[in-house]
Amino acid sequence: MSATVIRSVLLLAERPSSSPSVSYLLDISGRQVMDLLPGPNDVRALAPGVYFVREEPQAVSHKPQAVRKVVVTR
Repeated sequence: MSATVIRSVLLLAERPSSSPSVSYLLDISGRQVMDLLPGPNDVRALAPGVYFVREEPQAVSHKPQAVRKVVVTR
């Protein structure tokens, strides 16, 4: 799994769907640190480190979505 390196803004693409997607940013211990919305998300308040983006499954498909690794730097 490759990581996405970001500085201050995490940009999430909008997914074509009638129901909104729900995404979370998790820290290395698995705790939720931020709710994410489609579009730009300001992550400047977070400490530098490794985080994970987790997307909840949409209502029509209960399959879990992939988890993506994000590295926040300064």
